[in-house]
Amino acid sequence: MNKYFAILLLIFLSACENAPTETVKLEKVQLVVTASGELESQQTAMIAPPSVSRMWQYQIKQLMPENTRVKKGQMIVAFDSKKVMDRLIDKKADLERAQKELENKKIKETESEQELILSVAEKKMEYEKAQRKAEIVDNSRSRNDRKKSGIDFTIAENDLFLAKEKLKFHHNNKALNLKLAKGKVNRLTAEVNDFKSDIERLKVKAPIDGMVIYRVNFQGEKPAVGENVQFGQPVVELAVIEKMQLKAQIAEPDSGKIKLGQSVKIMIDGTQEIVLPGKIIELGRVFRDKSYQDKRRVFDAIITFEQPKGIIIRPGITARIEVVTQVIDNALTLPSQAIKLENGKGSVRIAGIFSEREQLIEISHIVGDKVVIKSGLSEGDIVIL
Repeated sequence: MNKYFAILLLIFLSACENAPTETVKLEKVQLVVTASGELESQQTAMIAPPSVSRMWQYQIKQLMPENTRVKKGQMIVAFDSKKVMDRLIDKKADLERAQKELENKKIKETESEQELILSVAEKKMEYEKAQRKAEIVDNSRSRNDRKKSGIDFTIAENDLFLAKEKLKFHHNNKALNLKLAKGKVNRLTAEVNDFKSDIERLKVKAPIDGMVIYRVNFQGEKPAVGENVQFGQPVVELAVIEKMQLKAQIAEPDSGKIKLGQSVKIMIDGTQEIVLPGKIIELGRVFRDKSYQDKRRVFDAIITFEQPKGIIIRPGITARIEVVTQVIDNALTLPSQAIKLENGKGSVRIAGIFSEREQLIEISHIVGDKVVIKSGLSEGDIVIL
């Protein structure tokens, strides 16, 4: 009997040796959230077409080369000003006509005023003459002559009053007419100055010291001389590269694991990978699509880090991050290939003395190519792959 048992055991052990197995281990496991992002400057300034009346499309006439270091006040991009220049020429012509109209109006009003003043003087002389004639007491004159003198005096008095009223009305009307003409000149002068200001503003200057970085459009294309851009569309970003940060995109399922103040391992891509420690200082408030083509939901996390000495890093460089969200000191682990998942439940095949058996297990975490076992297995159990 013992002889047959030994033979069966030998056969079973031989079969187990042929089948690959894994042993359940007890080890320290770190739960890590990974994400990717881009480096950006902490201090930036967006350069876009200025607001110009009746302009919605702007043609780029001059453009500072990308990655150029510029100083505050230096021209970054110039947009074509032909449309504004044509309108300026027309408005200058309107202004010159308005100025000539104002000069002519002043001359005409002065001439009319002199004529009215002369008319008042004449009517005054006639009034005084008629007054003296009416005041003469001469009984030798007939009653009709005396009556006629009184009527002439009344007419002269009325004529003088009318002449004075005309002069008074002219003074008021002159002030109004000149005010309207001057208002037109002032309005056209302001419009001309606005057009001149628009022409200067189309030469956009740097508001800060920084590096020129081209902004891509909705098609992922960078701006170039001769191309048209829409109003409000950023063309250039000025970045202060001495102060950099990382803007990472955290996947929606990992959102609950990320918190302010967490330490981050940053791996900056390049010819030589740069690894830096960082810290999360800001979390996005809303979820968004990762990109126009990629509809996965993400939110942004801003990560600061110490600028490495002797190494120049520029905005736009991609980087990866790892955030340790939890450390499990005594975790039962198995390779993920040893687990069979079906309908959300896990199971493994455990080697027995005479045969293998299927064991249901509960999984707590999946870490890379490892699985953390919550229940169903013990340390040292041998699992058949």
